[in-house]
Amino acid sequence: MATEIRIGRILGIPVYLHLTFLIILPLFVYLFSAPQTQVRIFGMPMTFTDLDADLWVKYAFGTAATLIFFLTIFTHELAHSYVARSYGVKIRSITLMIFGGVSSMEDLPRNPGQEWRMAFAGPLSSLAIGVTSLLTMYAIDPIISESMIGEGIVILLGLMGIYNLLLAGFNMIPAFPMDGGRVLRAYLASKMPYMEATKKAARVGRYFAIGMGIFGIFTFNFFLILIAMFVYIGASEEEQAVTVTESLHGVPVKQLMIGAVQVAHPDMTVQQLHELMLATGHMGFPVVDSALLGIVTHAESVKVPRESLGIVRVRDIMTRNVVSVDPDMDSSKALRAMYDSKVGMLVVLDHGALVGIVTHKDFIRAVNSALAQRHVMRWGEQFPPQPPPSSPV
Repeated sequence: MATEIRIGRILGIPVYLHLTFLIILPLFVYLFSAPQTQVRIFGMPMTFTDLDADLWVKYAFGTAATLIFFLTIFTHELAHSYVARSYGVKIRSITLMIFGGVSSMEDLPRNPGQEWRMAFAGPLSSLAIGVTSLLTMYAIDPIISESMIGEGIVILLGLMGIYNLLLAGFNMIPAFPMDGGRVLRAYLASKMPYMEATKKAARVGRYFAIGMGIFGIFTFNFFLILIAMFVYIGASEEEQAVTVTESLHGVPVKQLMIGAVQVAHPDMTVQQLHELMLATGHMGFPVVDSALLGIVTHAESVKVPRESLGIVRVRDIMTRNVVSVDPDMDSSKALRAMYDSKVGMLVVLDHGALVGIVTHKDFIRAVNSALAQRHVMRWGEQFPPQPPPSSPV
């Protein structure tokens, strides 16, 4: 089941609505329109509860406020994407979801100065929207607040101003996946290796999440507990993602690939395919008949009924969605290609010739090897080898 709905493109970037956004939208409309208790921040009303108007008018203003607020969140993400693109980073998509927006980027810049500017662009846009909204509210309040519509517009501007200032401040908390976590990582990366900076920034993020969670429990604030869980998971996932990427960075695919390629013929039966899997221990094969035709995996073969194993051919169940990579491609980019294409195997082609395959297990093995090697190196740095004791003369 698809969890995202595409609604268009802006600056060539696909824009999606996540299903969680559609769930939270009616709740925001209600909270902005007519909750039982009026909410005030710095003395300003944050809902239309006390607006002297019919209920449907309050809900009309609440709906407008909700849509404008999420439009400002989209602007926040668009600011990130605009700055990232200026540094040559490819933006795959922008998705609006329950906790705001997410920009999906091909790769983050390793330059601390570039990452700092890219991360700060979002909160800066929210800050600009917030300040502009409040200044406009104060400017037009004496002019239009006498009418019911004018009063609603004043409340709307104040609401947009305060919530965008809060959005800017919240995003600057130094915790992944918020922008402040990336700013902190950029600062640390200017003083230490990128992976070490990520680990430290992720640790700070987890501490913040734990603190928010404890505060949410004692104040019975379920939403704060939910945010704390989101921050904790986000910090851990960022650390894991960077660990994997850094471990594979600079390693060519040819060092990971299985060179002695076992292939399947399209006329093989699924029964023969299962026998080949048992004999080789491999769960997937390129399908070749004078040329590469596709890929067949265990996942497709198990869908065939037992009574048809000797009848159904490999050509009937193979997938033609073959994702190929070059043997000299960086392994981190190859892994990203695998995830983007949602396949479990990459075919390695050298000038059109099949020279190997790479599976998800091969990437895991390479990452574990890199981490083990790094651990041994750190152990050696902490406890350097001592010279052998001198023999008595």
